[in-house]
Amino acid sequence: MDDDEDLFASDVDEDKEKNANPEDKKHALRRDLRTMVYGFGDDKEPSDKTLDVLEAIVLNYIKELCQLAMKVGKPDKMALEDIHYLIRRDSKKFSRVKDLLSMSEELKKARKQFDEVKPIL
Repeated sequence: MDDDEDLFASDVDEDKEKNANPEDKKHALRRDLRTMVYGFGDDKEPSDKTLDVLEAIVLNYIKELCQLAMKVGKPDKMALEDIHYLIRRDSKKFSRVKDLLSMSEELKKARKQFDEVKPIL
């Protein structure tokens, strides 16, 4: 049970990552990729070469998508609508982005409501 808690613990790890040096930021996706690979049935500690390849693929995809988005909308500016436009024909990606954005909005509203509640003294 402790291993699972460590694997999915994010708050402590994120605090450590904020204070990490630039060399550690080179592998910013490594923890998330390790968790995803494990979730898809690989070893709990996948090979470093596997993580390197996956990280390179993901970063290359993000880089290419951002470069295309910069060309689609206003010159040298990227907007969320540009990303939507680029992935509009991939129904899985489009629906996932839509779901994540709606969940994000719901979380923002919930946090705002939670912050607005005055503590009873």
